Parts: sequence; structure tokens; C-alpha cells
Amino acid sequence: MKPVEHGRALLTALALLTRWPWQPPFRWSEAGQRLSPAYYPLVGALLGLVLWGVYWLCGDLPSGLTAFVVLLLWVAMTGALHLDGLADAVDGYFAGHRCADSLERKDRILSVMRDPATGAMAVVMLVLVLLAKWLALEVLMGSALVASPLYWCVLLALPRAALLPILIATRYARSEGLAAGLNLETTPLSVWVALLLSIAAALWIGPAWPTAISLGWLVLLVWFWRRLWVGQIGGYTGDTLGGQVELAETLLLWFWAIALLTGHP
Repeated sequence: MKPVEHGRALLTALALLTRWPWQPPFRWSEAGQRLSPAYYPLVGALLGLVLWGVYWLCGDLPSGLTAFVVLLLWVAMTGALHLDGLADAVDGYFAGHRCADSLERKDRILSVMRDPATGAMAVVMLVLVLLAKWLALEVLMGSALVASPLYWCVLLALPRAALLPILIATRYARSEGLAAGLNLETTPLSVWVALLLSIAAALWIGPAWPTAISLGWLVLLVWFWRRLWVGQIGGYTGDTLGGQVELAETLLLWFWAIALLTGHP
């Protein structure tokens, strides 16, 4: 594939996963969109570097306040896109999971996911996820882990790398939508390379056993989340992808926080 398509793919990944205040200086292309998942881990690593910079700038602020500032920017950089996806996925699930007919259930869930209104279950889930992230970040503040920019890169890159198996092995549940062009019926080699490099980099950067175990938990989450939505709607949507990112980030934060508290960083 031409280098220009890789450039478009990177800019497409940035446009899809972040909310930077700039207009992408390129024209969308089908090839660039299909290749863009290969750059999801890199975009996550770049976001991680920004969060590390914010942590460093906070200096000697109290740990709770530093954790809040980091989390605030974390949400702002993505425009709460993944949180919105998680909320829509939760609303859709609770609206349709009891429907006996599979087609009726799928239509009901997808319809609710499109509804801009937010239900009570979604609000509860968002509060719990944000609170869980803030508490885990507060525990990690001041540790050798968050002092390293590499930790932040892994923390944000792995959840985005975890999207690649879903895109590779699962069909898109809608006939159209924002994530329709990401459906990898034929997977570019670069996507496989990005997935393997992400796993290798995480194992190389982090302490051996905590990293290996956290990767194992991440694999279980991806397996469960894929199985859930294949059973409910026959595949994935942009909302389920966003929800998976949020859950994966929370899982990694909590695992590393617990490892630190138990003296096994």
C-alpha cells in the first residue's frame, strides 16, 4: 500500500479516536479507513504521552486532585466518545435483551443505541466507570509506574489494540454507520503487525508477570464483550467498540492499582 494511504490511515485514526481542535487536512478514502485500525495503538500511545505530561505538570498537587485533572483531560481528549458508546451500549442492552425474537431484539437494541437520550442504567454505569478510574488513578499517583511515560503509553495503547481482534473476527451489525468502513473482511497485514507489536511492547515495557496477567484479563474481557454482542445483535457497532475501550482502560487501571497495593508492581 502507498505511503500516502498510511498517512491518511493515521490521520483517520486520530480523527476517529480523538477530538483535537483541527480539521483533518486530507480526503477520506476507503483504503485509508480500512487501514486506520493499524494505527489505533499508536494513537493510544500518543494520548498516553499527553496524560503523562499533565501528570508531570501537576507536580506536588494532592494525589486526588492530580488524578481528577488527568481524568478530566483524558475524557476531553476523546470528547467522551468512548463513554458515550458505553452508555449507548448499556441502554441498548437493557432495552432489548429480554426480547424473545432475535430479529426484534436486534432492531430494538440498535434503535435504542441511536437514540440520543440516556437512560438510568447508562448513567449509573458512567458514574461507576468514572469513579473507578479516579480511585485507581489516585492510588497510582506518585508511584514509579505513572512516573514513566511508557506506562501511560501502554495503558492507553492496549485497550485500543484490543479493538483489532473484534474488527478482524466479527461482522458489523448495521448496514451503515460511522464504523461501517472499519469492517475487515480482508485484514491488511499492517493490522496484524500492529496487534502483535502492541502485545510485544507491553510485555517488554512492563514488569513480566503483572503485564502477562493483565493481558490475560484483557483477553477475557474481549472474549466476553464480543460473545455478548454477537449473541444480542450479531456483531459489533461503534458504540460497542467505544464501550470496550472504556472497560479495558478501567480493568488495566484497577489491576495495576491492586498490584501496587499488594506490593507487586
